[in-house]
Amino acid sequence: MKVVYSSIDRVRIARQFKTLAPAMRFAHKWVGQHPDLAGDRYAISNDGVGKITAEGVTLRELFPEPA
Repeated sequence: MKVVYSSIDRVRIARQFKTLAPAMRFAHKWVGQHPDLAGDRYAISNDGVGKITAEGVTLRELFPEPA
């Protein structure tokens, strides 16, 4: 699975993961645990600065609903 972080100031960080746990940690580090989801296309940090896109994993898997 591939997770990509990008920001409004043109930072782009792409990482490949074999399992869900490290992919979730990477995504949560950059946009938080409960970002705004734009359908299944991307997740935006609450401050609007960062964006996560993913391939091979859904955004709902990366950002499950709070318990």
